[in-house]
Amino acid sequence: MPKTVGDTLIGVLNDLGMTKLKWFRHKLCERKQEPKIRKGNVENLDPIDLADLLTRTFTEDGALDVAIEVLRAIDCHDGAKELTDFKKAQESSVMSGAAKGSALGPNNIIKDKHFVDHHRTALIDRVSQVAPILDRLLQRGVITSNAYSDVRAEKTKQNRMRELIDVPLKASGSKGKDVFLDILMEQEPYLISELKGE
Repeated sequence: MPKTVGDTLIGVLNDLGMTKLKWFRHKLCERKQEPKIRKGNVENLDPIDLADLLTRTFTEDGALDVAIEVLRAIDCHDGAKELTDFKKAQESSVMSGAAKGSALGPNNIIKDKHFVDHHRTALIDRVSQVAPILDRLLQRGVITSNAYSDVRAEKTKQNRMRELIDVPLKASGSKGKDVFLDILMEQEPYLISELKGE
């Protein structure tokens, strides 16, 4: 069975030892970016519970990025490299599965409409991986942190997708929608293949 994000985080955190693990928890609480983690939430966590907290707070992808950032801050470059290598391996396997042929015309246009606009209703109804998609859109600069917060504030996945497509993605134009489609192919390859008619 392939290693999961949680397994990999637990292994790296376990290898830190007690002193470095304590330093990791301390540095994690010092981060200025949202969402922030309070000291009381991590004070006595072992590697298993800490890895669980990271993935619940930041999503699996975000947990890797945050762990890499904190490991570098405490000079644990071997652990940071292990997580970076794991992330690259994950991304390349997802990309190789998602980078199959496309039935779209130039610039992802179908009948004078962008793929995202053409399949708006299906995307709103059926996309399930909203949080990691938002993380990637923010990371790539397609949406702002304010837009990220506004979308995350919506109660249901459908409302989050509706808000995302109708406000920040509409404002980002075709280039932003192209990036969104690339992320969808990584996160929802089966859905996008079906919508493309593959």
